[in-house]
Amino acid sequence: MRTLHLHRQLMARTLVEDGSHPGQAVCLRVLAAHDGMSQRDLGRALHLTPPTVTTMLQRMERAGIVERRPDETDQRLTRVRLTAEGRKLEERLRGIFARYISQALDSMTQDDRRELERLLSLLADNTARALAAAGAGEAPVSAAVSGPAPLPASGEAPRSVAARGRG
Repeated sequence: MRTLHLHRQLMARTLVEDGSHPGQAVCLRVLAAHDGMSQRDLGRALHLTPPTVTTMLQRMERAGIVERRPDETDQRLTRVRLTAEGRKLEERLRGIFARYISQALDSMTQDDRRELERLLSLLADNTARALAAAGAGEAPVSAAVSGPAPLPASGEAPRSVAARGRG
């Protein structure tokens, strides 16, 4: 619990210092992997209520990082896309996250990193099963958001979403 708390504090502080909001960072990451997804599906992927998604997207739209448009074939759906500015911001935030991971893992041996990766994968699998059992678990939107990325070797920078491929 202490690690999770410290991680959240550091990431929130880092993102705020950069002028970003933690919730928006996750939203940008999902959209980078699934640009043009429906607003409804975005909300499900983020596990947010429709009013919360609407408010967040309104702010992001005013900031010029996303745009919302009606679906061409189903006017009941709203599609959300990153703007060029939104793509730049997502890449910058991905770099911030990569630096954080690198700092956090810096003193770990390769064996420790492999064990951590194994344990985190087990935790993710158990959490996904618990969500599914609770009826809240649609399939994860993408590995960019929910899948485990291989932990970098000691002294190696973490691989970005683009380097891993978008799945």
